[in-house]
Amino acid sequence: MKNQWLLMAAAAASLSGCYNVDSDAAQSVGSFRVVVQSISSVSSGGALQALDVVPSCIKLYGTRTDQVPAAMRGTKDCRYVIPGGQVELLLDVTALDKSGKALDFNGPVTFKVVPGDLSEDYSYVWTKLTRGRGTGKVRARNVYGEVRIWAVDEPVELHYTDGGVAGTPPAEPDAGRSYAAGSSETLYFQEPTLSAVQSPQGNDNRTSPFVGQFVTIGRAPESGSVQYQNCPDRDLNGDGQPDPEPAKPVTLLVTGTDPSGFFVTDITACPVREDTSTAAQVRAPEPSGYLPGSFGSMFVYNYSFPEGLDPGDLLWTLSGSIQEFTSTTQLTFPSWTVRERVRELPPDQWNKYLDLNPPVEINLRHCGLDNTLAPFITDTTCGHNRRNLKMESLESGLVKLRRVRFPQVFKNCDLNGNGSVPMFCETTIDGVWTWAGCAFPPPAVDPDAEERQCSIDCTTGSGAYLNTRCSERSQFTGFGQFVVELTGPGPREAGLDDTLANRRQEVVLSDTSSKKISSGYEPGAAVSIWCDVDTYVSFGEGTVTATNANELLPAKTRKDVVMSAGESLVAFLAAQPVATVSPAPRCSVARNTHTRMLLMTKDAVPDLKVDCDESSPDAAAAQQCRYLHGATYDVVGHLRHVQAARPRWMVLPRDQDDLCCYPGPGMQCPRPIKACQ
Repeated sequence: MKNQWLLMAAAAASLSGCYNVDSDAAQSVGSFRVVVQSISSVSSGGALQALDVVPSCIKLYGTRTDQVPAAMRGTKDCRYVIPGGQVELLLDVTALDKSGKALDFNGPVTFKVVPGDLSEDYSYVWTKLTRGRGTGKVRARNVYGEVRIWAVDEPVELHYTDGGVAGTPPAEPDAGRSYAAGSSETLYFQEPTLSAVQSPQGNDNRTSPFVGQFVTIGRAPESGSVQYQNCPDRDLNGDGQPDPEPAKPVTLLVTGTDPSGFFVTDITACPVREDTSTAAQVRAPEPSGYLPGSFGSMFVYNYSFPEGLDPGDLLWTLSGSIQEFTSTTQLTFPSWTVRERVRELPPDQWNKYLDLNPPVEINLRHCGLDNTLAPFITDTTCGHNRRNLKMESLESGLVKLRRVRFPQVFKNCDLNGNGSVPMFCETTIDGVWTWAGCAFPPPAVDPDAEERQCSIDCTTGSGAYLNTRCSERSQFTGFGQFVVELTGPGPREAGLDDTLANRRQEVVLSDTSSKKISSGYEPGAAVSIWCDVDTYVSFGEGTVTATNANELLPAKTRKDVVMSAGESLVAFLAAQPVATVSPAPRCSVARNTHTRMLLMTKDAVPDLKVDCDESSPDAAAAQQCRYLHGATYDVVGHLRHVQAARPRWMVLPRDQDDLCCYPGPGMQCPRPIKACQ
């Protein structure tokens, strides 16, 4: 009878849901409670600073981040900005058993930041818990969107270098790992934009900080509210006071397609202030205080032509993995959602969005030249310095080259026929800047010396190619890239570049006495001369004077000349009364910097014969070649960074309409290029 009662009691207990608790299981690690005590940005020098929040939140409380209540920062309505470097988080961690109660746990735990990349310094990726409690400092970069910090009972992820483990990771506990995990509450950062994922963290234009990250830019309406840009207020009307910057929905514009993908520009991207600190080493600051671009353009590598997309289309979203190719940031394995297909509209509306995104004209200031009279060795290669963020801010966007000249000569510097030509870099030898090999220190014997010197002379217009536009032929044959020369310094109305005023010398004219420039030029220097009124011009040394017996240069007529020995200075005498002319007429003299960029036209204009011969036995071909060499060109295209090339920046026109020509005197445009309007 007793046994029957025991069986009935056991059955009743099972039916009522009673169970026995395994005391060993309750005492094992189930998860962790992670509380973020503070978050700071880490300066380049290692100092901690308050992490900024988005401008729309600052406006609610004042004009500075420190006026925003701490409890509001990092919330969904007051997001942190995507930091330009590392952030440091101070954490409080508590071990919990599988029932969610505090656990007396002793051992190391590892941190993770999702999304984000942990510091490579092991001291910032783990901590030790004692009696179930501990604090930790975590450093991470590339945090964006909805961020959580995880504590995990697992080994620290090792870093490797040269085939071995980098640094000294923490020792592993003898008891092994449970792989239990727990996360903090969500910290809200800005959602990624094209500009945010491409803005360099520091002053180096060779890579994006988000390489290896999978990102989604924009938001489709069916996924929630539209993503808006959050730009700081700025002076829009020039009165010195900040004006409200209206919220704008992120607008992704397809600016061009090619056989392997397409280019996208966020036409609502926020302007980016130029860093002019000593560390940035800016050679000529932008007058506006802002970079010429916004880092808001990207090439999307689709592995094939993007069927269904046309230039001028709008996208809602763009997703993919960030990678670098020749130092040009691109999105790979992409997906996208289309917002509007302009080809479904009447033809007169196909460019309605492209018209909102005019190409930025590249100038000598963008190229990184000094605003000084004295030249520097890298003047000839636009954007050569890796610290040049002016060009980087325009990467993959539409740009315009104004009045460029095509090469006169193609020289094959692949002397051994192995299909490659060695690179060259700027360096100092005996305190003098020069072009040389890129190995430091240089080898005792350079087997590539002859090929390298050939490439240096051709590409930079020096040595045998002084004042000659030369392009290295194997680079053209293998990659379709060739050198074009940008217009030199001087008045814009003369077809020259006026962005570096100190690159030219100006003389206020007199009709009664000769006036000359103050600094002379060496023999072989190419200079451009321009005068506001009819002027007599004379060349000579220190005592040179101009008289009415000298050459008469008509008003507003450009004269390009190569200085000869014994003719370092230029003197002027106005050929007409100037006392009543206002402003006082002047003459300008400026050295041609021979600044070069790469251009590739083989896909956009395959019928354009760039490598041609003016002495060809084919009379028609020879004539077309003379037209090609005699003209200057306006070129629109996408800007690409080609770190391994010389020069390092290249423009890719989209089609024939992206090029137009200013014919040489008495000439025509080469086929099939049309004249500029």
